[in-house]
Amino acid sequence: MKRFFYLVLVVACATLASELAGVTAPVRKPREEITDRPKHLTNGIGMKFVLLPPGTFMQGSPLTEAARNPDETLHKVTLRKGFYMAVNTVTQGQWQEIMGNNPSQFKGEKDVPVEMVTWNECQEFIKKLREKDNHPYRLPTEAEWEYACRAGTTTAFHFGETLSRDQANCGANRNRPTPGGTFPANAWGLHDMHGNVWQWCQDWSGAYPQTDVVDPQGPETGTNRVVRGGSWADVHSCCRSAFRNSDAPGARFAFFGFRLCFFVD
Repeated sequence: MKRFFYLVLVVACATLASELAGVTAPVRKPREEITDRPKHLTNGIGMKFVLLPPGTFMQGSPLTEAARNPDETLHKVTLRKGFYMAVNTVTQGQWQEIMGNNPSQFKGEKDVPVEMVTWNECQEFIKKLREKDNHPYRLPTEAEWEYACRAGTTTAFHFGETLSRDQANCGANRNRPTPGGTFPANAWGLHDMHGNVWQWCQDWSGAYPQTDVVDPQGPETGTNRVVRGGSWADVHSCCRSAFRNSDAPGARFAFFGFRLCFFVD
């Protein structure tokens, strides 16, 4: 009997030792996979941001997409870091608070997008906002913009293959910019990725690569800067997720605006 209890004790101790041996200290995820940051942030002037995850997507459009252009070469892009993207484009009220003026042609409510701003002026706004706040604000790259616009979709629009007048401000269905949030957001909570105002991106304009790329930044030099998304004045096909456009950094129109982003610290 004593021998039996001794064997039971030995087996129990061995089992416990085995379980303890399998216990390891928590392993911290790689930086780009950490999920302990807030999903949503609001800065000191009321800009709302949502945290987008790192990921891989197909940038450009397939040959079968309606109204496709030759510069939309389909290629795989990997973004290795999560980043915060503004829920809406910069508003007239936010611009006024930072810059002390309102250059917009369509002046209105404070939540209406600022327009008539050049790429160069966007950089001045960003510089001043950085001085006021401690986030490293910047314009998104073209790849980041399309990744954010698509929100995991592969169709012409993040709503599907077509776009209705109730889904976006384009095709002159309102004849002017509308306040952010007027139209439905995409799956990641971003409004007006299609239409309302064109959005300046950081990149110089250039041809897409023919191979897979990681964290693309666009050409090192160029003449025009990228603008994406279409506007209130454009036909639906110009508001597709893959549609590309560009203009000189000093170009100023009543349908050019911008939205901000910044990397996760």
